[in-house]
Order: sequence, then C-alpha cells, then structure tokens
Amino acid sequence: MLIKKCISALCMLSFMLVSGCSADGQTSSEKQSDMINKTYSSLSQFESDIKFICDSGQSILEYDCTFEYNNKYGQSLTINKPSELSGINIKSSGTNMDNINISFDETVLDFNTSAPLGTSPVSCMPVVISSLVSQKPSEAWEETQSNKKFIVARYEPISDNEENSKVSFQIWLYKDTLNPMYAEVYNSGERVIQVFFNNFNAN
Repeated sequence: MLIKKCISALCMLSFMLVSGCSADGQTSSEKQSDMINKTYSSLSQFESDIKFICDSGQSILEYDCTFEYNNKYGQSLTINKPSELSGINIKSSGTNMDNINISFDETVLDFNTSAPLGTSPVSCMPVVISSLVSQKPSEAWEETQSNKKFIVARYEPISDNEENSKVSFQIWLYKDTLNPMYAEVYNSGERVIQVFFNNFNAN
C-alpha cells in the first residue's frame, strides 16, 4: 500500500511539472503575471532614464529622455536628446488605451491619426506604463541573457479602437527586482520601437 501511495504521489508531481501548474492550480505564467501586476499597481512613483529607438521603415531615430511616474499625478517625459528637442516636456494620464490623455504644456493632443497609440515616442510610455500598472500580462515567461535572469511579459492592450488594438508590446524585467530593462513595441506584429531603461528607481 505504501509503495502504491508513493507511486501515485510521484505521478502527480510529474504531471504538475509537465503541465507547469502549481498546487493552487496556477501556471507559472499566471503566477508571474500576477506578481508583475501586483508590484506595479502598488508603486506610488518611479523614474528612469529612457532611450527610444524608432524604426519608421524609412529611417531610424533615437531619443534620450527622462521619465517620471506618479500614481496621483500621471506621467512626465522630458526629452534630453536630440538637442533641438531638448527640454520638451510631455505629460500623460489614463489607465487604458481608450482614456489616455497626452499634452505638451497645457495643450491636449488629438491622436486620431494614422499612427496607432503607443507607436511613437510621445505615446509609447503612456501605453506601456498604463498596461504595467492596470493590466495583467497576457503571457509571461523566463529568459536568461548574459547570465542574468529575466521575466518577459507580453501585453496586448485592449481597445475599442481597431487600429489601437493592433498594438502590442513585450517588456523584459529583471527577475530578482522586476525592474524594467528593455521593451519592444509592435504594430500588427512588426517591431516599431525599442525602449531601453536605465537608472530605474521606484518607491
């Protein structure tokens, strides 16, 4: 009888390992998604240096910026480079693709253009951060790069706007801290923006 019980327990453990499920029924991906969502929804503020690399298909543009997030006052992105745009401050608020507001100084911009929300340096961070803070990733998995462990989270923002619903992104988070390292934004599956995070600080 003892041997049968041991065999039964081993079979159950093997099934859980193969299926990726834990004892509480959650997969590893679901647990990681929950952890990311809980971490970012609980932060009151954070800041980071940001580098955007944008590929329009005809040219590649780079922007160095300073980014700040506050859960009460929204987001602020200040352009540092290129020099001709240095000092421009872009503010945003909103928690999902359909209620994000973006402004330069006191002017609210209308983003009903051919470029979907999230696919330009101006609108990229509002989409990425609002998703991190208010939405669970649709999928999450682990990767190792240069002996460092990351959790990669994939987001497919929900929107009533057909063009905006084509936008998705993946973000690489350090596994031990969940601080962001890198993100890619896609339009209809094609990568249009790369985002590099440096000097991330949160509380």
